[in-house]
Amino acid sequence: MGFKVVSLFSGAGGLDLGFVKAGAEIVWANDIDRDHAKTHSKNVGDVTVGDIRKIDARDIPDSDIIIGGFPCLGFTLAKGKYRNVGEEHNFLYKEFLRIVATKRPDYFLIENVPGMRKGKDFEVFFEKMIEEFRSAGYRINEPRILNAADYGVPQKRERIIILGTRKDVENILEYPIPTHAMPSKVMGSLKPWITIRDAIFDLPRQENESIPNHVATKHVVKINGYLGNRKLEWDIPA
Repeated sequence: MGFKVVSLFSGAGGLDLGFVKAGAEIVWANDIDRDHAKTHSKNVGDVTVGDIRKIDARDIPDSDIIIGGFPCLGFTLAKGKYRNVGEEHNFLYKEFLRIVATKRPDYFLIENVPGMRKGKDFEVFFEKMIEEFRSAGYRINEPRILNAADYGVPQKRERIIILGTRKDVENILEYPIPTHAMPSKVMGSLKPWITIRDAIFDLPRQENESIPNHVATKHVVKINGYLGNRKLEWDIPA
């Protein structure tokens, strides 16, 4: 039987779905957004909708691992000069810590944007957070930034991953070994990155609502000089 998982800040369930596909069981999930919860329920399982700050840890079932990605609104580089290390959302990690310290799972996993530790003030914030998890009784692997493209996803999406193992647990969580690499760095058993062409070239050029998720967004957003809905190259990951 796979790991029993408690998921905090579950969102639409992307992280949870990955654990399910790896053989784990989501025994409890929580998010504050009802629309996110509807998507999660359709694709993964039931969600307790509510503010994590108002949830008693004693009402959460035991699990082998607690996972989650607390909001990145204050960390993301997309905000440019408006990033603020003191933003309220940044301190929601303390709710994740509260649940971990109370439930004492064997392991925990946190994912967030790389901007979480980019910049002097954010690095100080990050190290203080890590020390709080150590003080709660967990060994912390050296946090790493992992790229989804290195694991067979046709998208260059980087996320910082923090793995924690309770100090009395013998088997320590380890980071997965990459399976893919950019073509110029392919060696040994590594395969080339999967490209946009590999993933969707067989789809019709025009929108087709009969194909799941094949409906173009009309939302246009300008971030860091880039304009939404821009054309991408076929022979690289998105």
